[in-house]
Amino acid sequence: MQTRLLFIRKTKLWFVRLKLHVIFKPFVGAMEQLVHLTRLSEWVSKNRQIPFNDFPLSNWNYGKRIEFYEHLLPNSVGEGPIAYLEFGVAQGHSFKWWVGHQKNASSSFHGFDTFTGLPEDWGVFKAGAMSTGSKLPDVNDERATFHVGLFQDTLPGFLSTFQRTGKLLVQMDADLYTSTLYVLTSIAPILRKGDIVMFDEFFVPTHEFKAFKEFTASYRIGLRPIAAANNYYFTAFEVE
Repeated sequence: MQTRLLFIRKTKLWFVRLKLHVIFKPFVGAMEQLVHLTRLSEWVSKNRQIPFNDFPLSNWNYGKRIEFYEHLLPNSVGEGPIAYLEFGVAQGHSFKWWVGHQKNASSSFHGFDTFTGLPEDWGVFKAGAMSTGSKLPDVNDERATFHVGLFQDTLPGFLSTFQRTGKLLVQMDADLYTSTLYVLTSIAPILRKGDIVMFDEFFVPTHEFKAFKEFTASYRIGLRPIAAANNYYFTAFEVE
């Protein structure tokens, strides 16, 4: 054991002294992608038997999102009051669906977004992509509220006064690893057994999936998969 520790310490020391990062830096992105894709593949192999799951789907189909919601509403969300929190609203397609289909008068709906696009690059999408030009979705429902700005600026104040109304339903559509991890760690104290957390881009290894793995490992919060669609891009979990 001592020999192994000595080898590890020496390796790190000489790596830094010789500035070997210059050699390996061009390959970091590809290596990180491979590492997390391996972990994602392993996770999928262990979670194939989800009650609602279309994997493997031959063609990527964004329209599967509606079937996904239609399954969750009666089977997991229900008609009782909910507090719906959506992170990454953009044009508001998902937000409008839940406002329009979850009719409980005591439910509340909160959408968080800058509405000026991604704050940083995300894969092939550059910072600023998916902007609505600061235009908020047209939602004519007094139960709905939008919180405009970076999550880091709007979420702390919201959580300081937040009062639950029944089950918590969280829609993670932040795309970015940094944004997703920030939100998950911020809402950890308010999560309770039976709450639902949905991911819109779960099948992206180095972003939402990576954030999910690190969050559950660090906070030791059990999230049980209950539904998946569009080859795990849309995946829902119930807090255990």
